[in-house]
Amino acid sequence: MRKRLLALGLLLATVVSTTGCGIQLTKLSDDDESRFVAYCTQVVSKHNMNNDTGLVNVPKQTTSDEEKTDDNSSEAKSEEMSKASSSTSANISSSSSSAEQAQETGTFTEAIGIGGMKFLYRDARTASGYQQGDVYDLTADQGNELLVVRLKAENTTDKSLDIDMPSQNITFTATYGDQSVDSDMTLLMNDLTTYQGTFKAGKRSNMLLLFQFPKGTVKDTDKIQFSVKKGDETVSIDTKRSEKD
Repeated sequence: MRKRLLALGLLLATVVSTTGCGIQLTKLSDDDESRFVAYCTQVVSKHNMNNDTGLVNVPKQTTSDEEKTDDNSSEAKSEEMSKASSSTSANISSSSSSAEQAQETGTFTEAIGIGGMKFLYRDARTASGYQQGDVYDLTADQGNELLVVRLKAENTTDKSLDIDMPSQNITFTATYGDQSVDSDMTLLMNDLTTYQGTFKAGKRSNMLLLFQFPKGTVKDTDKIQFSVKKGDETVSIDTKRSEKD
């Protein structure tokens, strides 16, 4: 009996010493560790239902903060370009409208705008020079020819009107094709550009405008276009209406 108790005690001591809380993990050699890993791999592969595809990487979300920033930047730039394009189109449209409003069509009387005075268009012709009686002889510059435009001025009121054209800030322009020239300023007594004098009530008087074009430029005087600029407003002259004004 005593021997059995001793044997039981030795057995308990052996169990306690080998199963206590302080058990240390068995250290494996490199060969044993390799064998263990190979064994585990075989076991996992045996019970893996996706064994035919093997290991599959789970795709990560591809959109990064940098990509989001780039996308936002691209959208912002697109919006800015769209706004800039719209703004440019609006500016062009506005400029075109302003130009159309600034240059209207009218008669010499309307364009010159002197109350009580009427200016009728008569005709236009080319010449190498212009002579007024025996007093004044005007010759075109070398290589040029004169375009002589004849007008008739009339005081339609019952009182005298003092006319001072230089103070009116008026510019007369003649255009033929792509060539435009302003009227000459001469000492002729009937030059409308420089005229200063008094029109009595009901008085009519022949006036003229002189322009210089390169010789041979004007081939058809009916195709000449006239414009009158007074201050900031420019009026394109309708010569047909000006004849009957």
